[in-house]
Amino acid sequence: MNTTVDWASVPVFGSPENRYPASVRPSAYGVVVNEHGLIAVVRTPTGLHLPGGGSDAGETPAATVIREVREETGLAVHIGEWHRVAIEHVSSVAEQAQFEKRNTFCEARVTAIAGDAVEPDHELYWLPAAEAAERLAPLSHRWAVTEWSVRHP
Repeated sequence: MNTTVDWASVPVFGSPENRYPASVRPSAYGVVVNEHGLIAVVRTPTGLHLPGGGSDAGETPAATVIREVREETGLAVHIGEWHRVAIEHVSSVAEQAQFEKRNTFCEARVTAIAGDAVEPDHELYWLPAAEAAERLAPLSHRWAVTEWSVRHP
């Protein structure tokens, strides 16, 4: 996966707000597909999301997806070739912050059940791609699933 991204030329979702300090947050999410072609989504207190999240310092997008999918779903995954990037602007009232989430979306295939999920407020669901693209809360996640579906009709 090419790690050099011109962030000025990627799709952008949302717009920055000036009420909180802003910071860039590298993040990665998996378009995780099971043997039936269904997409993994996690239900959290804020809605449905692709599994994934913020990258740790020095962590590649692929490593972030592998770690986050394991933490949120208990699944082990293998990262595929397909990936897309996008920016999503989000605000957190709880953190009193604004984030420019520089998201990398990676295709991933389930290889095993690795154990129990460690995030108790995340519940795994499997949805057809079209339904996931309609129901995911973040607009960039909807876009990523739609982009994935173009290659995998």
